Amino acid sequence: MSTPSLRLLSVLTASFIVVAITIAPEANGTSMLGKTCTKVGAQTGDGPGRTVVCKKTGKKTIWQIMIMGGSLPKPGSTENTNLPTPTISPTSTISPTPTCTSLPVFTDDFIDPKYVRGVAAIGGQTGSGGVIAVRSYIFPSNEFEGQKLPIYAPVTMTLTQASLYKLTSASATYQPEYSLYFDVGCGISVKFFHIKGVVGNVAKVAPKVPVPSSAGQPVTPTKIAAGEQIGWYELGENSVAFDFWVDNQAHTNSFIVPSHFATSNYLHSVCPYDFYIPNKKAIWLAKLGGEDGNPVAGTDCGVVNQGLAGTVDGMWFVSPDTKTDQLTWDGFYQSQIMLHTDPSGTIRIGGLNATQPIHQMFINTGDTTWSKTTDITVGASHCWSDAKQSVKVLLTTATTMSVVVGLGTCNALPDISTGKTYYR
Repeated sequence: MSTPSLRLLSVLTASFIVVAITIAPEANGTSMLGKTCTKVGAQTGDGPGRTVVCKKTGKKTIWQIMIMGGSLPKPGSTENTNLPTPTISPTSTISPTPTCTSLPVFTDDFIDPKYVRGVAAIGGQTGSGGVIAVRSYIFPSNEFEGQKLPIYAPVTMTLTQASLYKLTSASATYQPEYSLYFDVGCGISVKFFHIKGVVGNVAKVAPKVPVPSSAGQPVTPTKIAAGEQIGWYELGENSVAFDFWVDNQAHTNSFIVPSHFATSNYLHSVCPYDFYIPNKKAIWLAKLGGEDGNPVAGTDCGVVNQGLAGTVDGMWFVSPDTKTDQLTWDGFYQSQIMLHTDPSGTIRIGGLNATQPIHQMFINTGDTTWSKTTDITVGASHCWSDAKQSVKVLLTTATTMSVVVGLGTCNALPDISTGKTYYR
């Protein structure tokens, strides 16, 4: 695996409208959910892609998962209706809300494309594993390391929330970063994560004191013009990419078992590049590729879903009633796992960890155990190995899968019957 891919594990775990970019708070993956807290309203990261908030429930105050809604359409809004409706990718079904005659159109690059090596499709796996990426990762070229690369508003929009955060899992030298939440109108919201600095009107209202969560904090609503600089990003030793995320409240993503995702932040994420005027959209689509930041010709922008039905591909849960991102652990087995083939052909397996710290597996094309996740169908089994551990699966039915994980090679694994059953 390339060095940039290794570095992804430390930074590419931000996800969902409420975001935490931490690895599990304890080595064994124990969650804070349901445990007693003291200060109502306090927030902290609690595992890959999750923030918890201290809430009063009856006579108790306990940590609960934080769910925050995206921006809603403004009744009668006609913002940006003087621009042409974007041409939507074949894999996308986004459309305007009933209160808007057309979708907003992005007219300005959010970063100069000359700085960008590649961008990742949505719907892949975050760096910590077991969590769907609902936004596109933006990978600046290594030649620009150490430079402050300007970030701009792609369309006129209003900053509504922001956070300056430094997670407790970050190294002493890792500098705080910004998450920025914008309302575009017509049910469209734009979010950026891992922004290293803010400028101008954004800097006037953004928080000044770091907190341990990238969950958005309300700020004075501040209108930002299309093309106005909002901040900058700096590529460095522990920073290989930043996040560009767009939600459309008029669109709801489809899942094999929707109940797993009913309270999640996966529901409305769409391809951010579909909103661009045609000449700019073509530039960004040409940069699409895998989660290692390298473009792969022919890659589409992706969709957020549970995977391919009838195969092992995608996300699985430890019980039929498990809700996504409420992560718990049973030894080596996380409550949700994900098996995914990215556009470069790399197999990525997350949520199964015989090693510590948390370890997402990478199996590259040409490796002896490589096989596409979509090729393992009902009745079939397969074992993947990387340098640290092995995972064997048996797809018993379209909705149940037996899994075993352990150190060493496939031959060293215990019998599949000793493993864990996961459910769609």
